[in-house]
Amino acid sequence: MPRLWKRLKKRLRKRHLERKKLQPTTRKDNPRAEITIEIDLPSSRIANTIYASLLPETRQPPWFRSRTTVRHDGRVLRLNIKAEDIVALRAASNTFLRFVSVAIKTLNVVAPFYRAGESDPLLGQLGK
Repeated sequence: MPRLWKRLKKRLRKRHLERKKLQPTTRKDNPRAEITIEIDLPSSRIANTIYASLLPETRQPPWFRSRTTVRHDGRVLRLNIKAEDIVALRAASNTFLRFVSVAIKTLNVVAPFYRAGESDPLLGQLGK
């Protein structure tokens, strides 16, 4: 019995060490889920402002399950979200759409203060 027990312990220890050696793999280079969202905004100035506010949010640690890139071309803001799974894709897309929504609402609140000092028809187009 003791000999059997020693062999079993040795086998279990070996399996434990083998499991420890396994490194978690990520699929950042080969995502399983991807979405591109294009948002047409009233002006290129608004698109640039929202782009600048979203840019810091795209810098994430490497262990996050999703990657987001933000681009703007004129009035169009493009969000490209790549994720390891559909749950991470949904969470990231909800987060960034919420960020865009909050940025637009903030511009709606702040725009009248800028319009009082200068007449800018571009800011008047927000939220309509």
